[in-house]
Amino acid sequence: MPLIIGGVVVLLVAIALFYFLFSAKGTYSSASIELQQEEGRLIRLSNRTVFPSESNVRVLGQQLNIYQEYLDGLFGAMSEDPFKDVTVSRAQFPLVLEKVLRRLVNKARSKSVTLPPAFSFGFKRYTEGNLPVEHDVERLGIQLRSIASLVDILYEAGIGELSSVKRSVFEKDAQIEAPLNDRATRRGRRGRTQESEETVSTEVYTDPDGLFTKEHYVLSYRAQDEANWAILDRMAKGTPFIIVTKMEILNSARPVVALPKEEEEVKASPTAVSASRWKTSGAEMGRKMEEEILPRELRVVAGQELPNVRLEVDLYRFAQAERAESAGGNGEENP
Repeated sequence: MPLIIGGVVVLLVAIALFYFLFSAKGTYSSASIELQQEEGRLIRLSNRTVFPSESNVRVLGQQLNIYQEYLDGLFGAMSEDPFKDVTVSRAQFPLVLEKVLRRLVNKARSKSVTLPPAFSFGFKRYTEGNLPVEHDVERLGIQLRSIASLVDILYEAGIGELSSVKRSVFEKDAQIEAPLNDRATRRGRRGRTQESEETVSTEVYTDPDGLFTKEHYVLSYRAQDEANWAILDRMAKGTPFIIVTKMEILNSARPVVALPKEEEEVKASPTAVSASRWKTSGAEMGRKMEEEILPRELRVVAGQELPNVRLEVDLYRFAQAERAESAGGNGEENP
């Protein structure tokens, strides 16, 4: 019996060992096959031609052509100078100024836009008969056409009144005469208001790479909200290229209504306050809450009057396309 039992146990152990050996062999064979496949794939990837492939090169070339055409078109559109059509001399400038201002005044009359008396659109010094210096004529002509473009945008948007237009007074003789005129105005014309031509900067900002220049203008007008939205929408698209730097809206005609104060009733009869005052019923509480609601004149904040709007913009002039490309190729990589 011990020999039989020992033989059976040895047989069972041998069967178990054979099963585990067979399973391990199968697992080893599968792992070996996968390893050979990965090694073969690594060899194929290592021996194939270097990326990128020809198909990728063709696709990237097509995309590069599309972006290059878009970039060339963008440079061409932005470099189109809307003020390059007129070149005037010192003697011709008053005639051109009179023509442009007459057109703006007539257009304001046709659009039912109110203008101040003898409005000069920022060129008061030259409407009074002064001639500009020869080297200032070119920039004055650009400012004149820029202001005309900005005012046309305001007219088309449907403003109600144009109060003032301020430009950069860069002329040296005008800057010298300004303090004298201000003192004379304060002494002899204290009851009158005149159009001021103050400015933030008298120099044209030029991009260090020579890609663009910009100049600052300030427009004051009165208009409804719909006209303001139309102005901002028009300035955001098309030519000339305009960036709005600041916008202030003030409704000076908003009514001032004094609300009744509850303390006045208490101060009127301080001894008349009884214990019944603190036993307010539900109806009396509801009536008190209704009395605390603001009147309609204070609840309506817009839509009835023409608010005063002060709009500050920068008008950009871009260089020609070939100049922009040469400036961009000297430094960083082009987009």
